[in-house]
Amino acid sequence: MIDGKMREQRQFDKMNTGKGKKEAGSLEPRRKMQKTKSGRKEPRQINRSMVRHKKANHEEEEKEATENEDESKTVINHGNSDDDFDGSEDDNEEKGDRKMVYGTLVSMLRSDYPDREEKVDDEVEIFSKGVEEEVGEEVSDDNNEDEEEGGPMDEGDMVADDDVHDKFDALNLHFNDEERISELISRYQNILNNSKPHRILRLVNRSRFEDEKYVKLDYRYSEVTETQSSSTKELDLESRLKHHNVRDRIQQKFAEQKPVTQLEIQFIESLLSYQSIGLQYYQSDVLQSKYQNYYLLHCLNHVMKTRTRVMKDNEKKKKLLKQIEEGTVDASVEEKPEFRDQGYTRPKVLILLPTRNAAWVVVNKLVKLSPIKAVENKKRFKSQYYDSFGSGNNPREQAYKRKPEDFREMFKGNSNDFFCLGIKFTRKTIRLYTKLDESDVIVASPLGLKMLFENAAHDKRKDTEFLSSIEITILDKCESLLMQNWEHVNEILTKRLNAPPKKFEEFKVDFSRIRMWAINDQFKYLTQVLTFGKYASPDLNSVVMSGKVSNNLQSGSAIFKPLIDSSNSIIDQFKVKLVRMGLVDKYTKLKQVFMRFDADSIAEEPDKRFEYFKNVTLPQILSKSSYNYGTLVYVADYIDYIRLTNYLRESTSVPFVAIDEYSSQSKLTRNRAKFAQGRSDARLMIYTERLHFYKRYDIKGVRNVIFYELPTDPSFYSQVMNFVTDEKIRSEMERKDQVKNDEEEDNDFDLNLCMVRIVFSQLDMMKLEKIVGLKNAGQLCKGESEMNEFI
Repeated sequence: MIDGKMREQRQFDKMNTGKGKKEAGSLEPRRKMQKTKSGRKEPRQINRSMVRHKKANHEEEEKEATENEDESKTVINHGNSDDDFDGSEDDNEEKGDRKMVYGTLVSMLRSDYPDREEKVDDEVEIFSKGVEEEVGEEVSDDNNEDEEEGGPMDEGDMVADDDVHDKFDALNLHFNDEERISELISRYQNILNNSKPHRILRLVNRSRFEDEKYVKLDYRYSEVTETQSSSTKELDLESRLKHHNVRDRIQQKFAEQKPVTQLEIQFIESLLSYQSIGLQYYQSDVLQSKYQNYYLLHCLNHVMKTRTRVMKDNEKKKKLLKQIEEGTVDASVEEKPEFRDQGYTRPKVLILLPTRNAAWVVVNKLVKLSPIKAVENKKRFKSQYYDSFGSGNNPREQAYKRKPEDFREMFKGNSNDFFCLGIKFTRKTIRLYTKLDESDVIVASPLGLKMLFENAAHDKRKDTEFLSSIEITILDKCESLLMQNWEHVNEILTKRLNAPPKKFEEFKVDFSRIRMWAINDQFKYLTQVLTFGKYASPDLNSVVMSGKVSNNLQSGSAIFKPLIDSSNSIIDQFKVKLVRMGLVDKYTKLKQVFMRFDADSIAEEPDKRFEYFKNVTLPQILSKSSYNYGTLVYVADYIDYIRLTNYLRESTSVPFVAIDEYSSQSKLTRNRAKFAQGRSDARLMIYTERLHFYKRYDIKGVRNVIFYELPTDPSFYSQVMNFVTDEKIRSEMERKDQVKNDEEEDNDFDLNLCMVRIVFSQLDMMKLEKIVGLKNAGQLCKGESEMNEFI
């Protein structure tokens, strides 16, 4: 507190220098105004930043008053300076000359981005005059710098114990060690330029988790960096969290998740070391229930530590500017320190999700895991993203409840796939619905982002650079993203993600704070890409490992995949189900024949498959099939579906019907009825995978199944095969009714006579192993026989 004599002296000095009453009276603390829709209704509380600036102003005023009354010697201590100046004339002249030099340096430092430093001065001026700007529901960021990067820090903003600059830290090693980053990128580019094209990303370690039946495949750029994979020995979670310098409050949240298996700890280790990750949660209930919590905690740790670093650098820069202005630091232009801690824009994390319900779940988990509990716009978020569908008993949900479990999980709640949400973390609140270029985390659907960019281009808007500095990219629920439209995802990742801004003159940014590797457009060498899905696919693997999205030179990539043997494969589980139902025994079998064709490359594979169907599969359907009707042809790719239907319609006389995801409801109903009745004009039905994904129809009348290609989702194999068993059950029930009514038995259905054919190539290994197991898949792809039968 300021004693009475000092207060009187200051008020007297201010009156003599023409200061107004309000400014003189501004020494009394003012309480911070509370936010309301119409403005603030309580006085604003003094924050530490303002007190610090205010105190400095009063010290200068006291100094001026003392020098005017008495030209005696003055001793001043500024910041980190330990030098004392005696106030003699020679020293004062020298000090004046130095001030001129330092003033020039200050103007040079501020010339990079003058608005950044003016914010503090404006805030002090507003405070000293007792002026509060009227605000609406959202608080203006410019007038609340204490809640953003430039404001003061409390204990919650401090990183564990020490400055992040002065100790090992995974984030600093991966993004801020610019000398090391530049060396790795140069080494990588030299290898590409000076040698023949070859695979630089190599498998360096394979960790097997027997209890969970999982394996971790660790890929590194071994020729570029000496960084090796984590040890195969058991890891202790607490030690790993401390090793990566995870914030204390985030460490507590990790501990609350109780990760006990080595699979979980290895997954967390890969997250925190900024490895790109491809995770399949198909066979692990533990991972499926916890993986979102783990990656959200990693994102929180990344965002908050980045914010802490920026705030500390702001403090250091302000302190340096003050010292240079006061002439207490002997500096030169060559020695001007750099504070490179940012990208072009604020958003650091992008999370792509398929539906609003998925976004509702993820954002609620993010809020729950965050140390910050105050959330703005919660009601608006709930009204737009939450739907109780799937949790009630209304009539429209009865059909939904009869669908498979994975369908119910996918389409419960709000299944709208058009959304884009910005989330901003301040010191005290989590703000939803912030402007995308002012957000820390962006949660969006691929369609939402694509339409946003298209509309911006049509309206010639310029605020579409918010993806130019994404450091962590997450694709969640990838099994649904693959079924929606993968081209949208591919366009965002390859054309929009971390694309450099086009018009720098309209792009307000402090270039002295941007990392050099970002200025050099080298995000693709460092960005962490995380994909999470029920199963793997070549498209997902290419995102993590191909280098089209990110090379991730320092940390490489990790693939977490289940070990599927014959005991837990889809085809074995289906057989066990048939035995339990009593549909098969030692006399009755449902034979499933896998037929291989040769394809040397992905480019020629579609043509080879089509030729094989024309020359081998279709003749078998027409000549060898025991049933002249009821043949379902399952096609996974829509382009193959168009090609196949055009061929059957134009080049053959085979009677068929076709249904796909674009068919009208009347066409779907009519063609399904024709096929179920076994009519002569519907001998075949061509059925697409995406229609099955979105509708999960119970197709009646199926007695033969031809998989034109393997299903993308392994569970679809058993679901399609269920069409045959369901038809068997229906025919048995009809036969019993006929016997009871003394009618002729003309509807007998024998599973031994069913034709089931699965067409595949060696390139389908990834899909095949989920269905028949890893060992059997290897034998099917590399064995001498091109036809193999499973009973």
